[in-house]
Amino acid sequence: MAKWSLKRTKVNIEKMAEALFISPVMAAILANRGIGTLKGGRRFIDCKRDDMYDPYLFKDMDKGIKIISEAVRTGKKIAVYGDYDVDGVMSITILFKALSELGADVIYYVPHRQKEGYGLNIDAVKRLKADGVDVLLTCDNGIAAIDEIKEAKALGMEVVVIDHHEPPFTVDDDGERQEILPDADAIIDHKVRGCTYPYKNLCAAAISYKFSCALYKAMKKKLSFEDELLVFAAIATVCDIVELLDENRIIVKNGLEIINNGVKNAGLRAIISSAGLNVEDISEYHFGFVIGPAINSTGRLESARMAIELFKEEDFKKALEIADELVMLNIKRKDLTIKAADEITADISAGIYGDDKVLVIYKEGIHESVAGIVASRVKEKFNRPVIVITDGEGYAKGSARSIEGYNIFEELNKERELFVKFGGHAMAAGLSLEKGNIPVLRERLNSDCPLSEDMLIKTIRVERILDFRHIDISLARDIKTISPFGKGNPKPVFASLDVTAEKVELIGKNKNILKFTLKDDSCDKRFIAVSFDGYENYLSDIKHLYGNNVCCKILNGGGVSHPMDVVYSIDINKFNHRETVQLIVQDIRLKK
Repeated sequence: MAKWSLKRTKVNIEKMAEALFISPVMAAILANRGIGTLKGGRRFIDCKRDDMYDPYLFKDMDKGIKIISEAVRTGKKIAVYGDYDVDGVMSITILFKALSELGADVIYYVPHRQKEGYGLNIDAVKRLKADGVDVLLTCDNGIAAIDEIKEAKALGMEVVVIDHHEPPFTVDDDGERQEILPDADAIIDHKVRGCTYPYKNLCAAAISYKFSCALYKAMKKKLSFEDELLVFAAIATVCDIVELLDENRIIVKNGLEIINNGVKNAGLRAIISSAGLNVEDISEYHFGFVIGPAINSTGRLESARMAIELFKEEDFKKALEIADELVMLNIKRKDLTIKAADEITADISAGIYGDDKVLVIYKEGIHESVAGIVASRVKEKFNRPVIVITDGEGYAKGSARSIEGYNIFEELNKERELFVKFGGHAMAAGLSLEKGNIPVLRERLNSDCPLSEDMLIKTIRVERILDFRHIDISLARDIKTISPFGKGNPKPVFASLDVTAEKVELIGKNKNILKFTLKDDSCDKRFIAVSFDGYENYLSDIKHLYGNNVCCKILNGGGVSHPMDVVYSIDINKFNHRETVQLIVQDIRLKK
């Protein structure tokens, strides 16, 4: 059973509501996101692009701009070296398009997931040098490439690193961290000590976008396709699951407005068409669960070059052919993911991993490319940090996903001698290691695990306790205005106590979706509420409290009223051009 936790704030909600001309409920939502000033509230609500930070606040931004602008002017050959996930693909696309329009001699390189793995590799660096590359511009990687960048420098290359990952570190005898940084000519990464950039949660594509804007300004050129680059950065921001607050919120909010008003890029228009989306109704959900996975599927099952070529393509008909292939690859990827997640879930339920708080799972049959998605699904189901490891080229390779309160990058960094390569951040990481080190890793992570049993119970954080009298279509519309929702700005969740379920229906193809008619007796107000994943728990609780006969009567629409406390989000149901409030149930506590 999940814990319910009521968010608390010291902000004067009534005063804030009055100053911003919003309802007290909306003011509470903003306060719960750490917004306690008029300026902060306006910035959150308005999301103006002018409110983004100066890119030169990045340490080494000036050095990186100088190196790349000089390379463009003098005709030096530049290689943009990225990664095969959405953030990497979009970073490459942004930088390559920006440099190409400046007339640079530029190529791009994206490593093959199975054959080369994540990040720079020395063989690729040597090949790029043999191809005449003078300047290596990394994106979404490079911060941990100590040996590879050393080789690039030895070969006479200039190296500019654009990354957002944590730099590896050691801890000295005094407990102080000592960063281990590559010998690059410029390192543009807000996680590096001494970087004064005020916001530390941008993804690599967002930094690449800001770098491109700064580069054009430095070269006194007009960036006529800036909107297009901002959309790329917005897609990557959602897909890389960085928090959707502060500058990230501005990027995604404006990116969505641009794409819904008709983005010009043929590749973007093609992927929207191939996925069957409404071109005027794209949301953060479509970025994260439709467009992003289609882009990701190329790096998982084929080569990520296909996605980059899609966004380079100017002929819509040709772009559509590529997009159709991406969508088909994504269907194949979904099948692989479901199969692997089901197998691992069965193993965990059977007790194979005992009482492990950190699940280190080795499955040789899992396709390496879906390990990260599978880890995410298993983490969501069991609310534990998960590392899914499978066989790769030469070494076992794994993807890690974490939960609140467990910094998986720091915990893995303590065991870094076990790895051939690893990198990441607090909530996600990738690694390569000898197969024989897998049981050692499992034992070490669990023997000294900082997670308490209480931290392993899923927590639902409630914005406010509401009576139904507070809920209407105006509130539902107001809530939509503070989207996009995601990490850091989750869709607001509320609780109502002592409401009555007057009627229960089972709907959906498998009759396992619950549809309630809920009544608040204090104000005699009713709403339709839907639970998409609570059927099993509800069924068990009803049988326990009321017995099988009453349970059957309730589920057959018998109209047996029963009290409950309910946690939900507020949504809008559109039917026959009419909008009504609908509650989306997150959890239920039945009462006798």
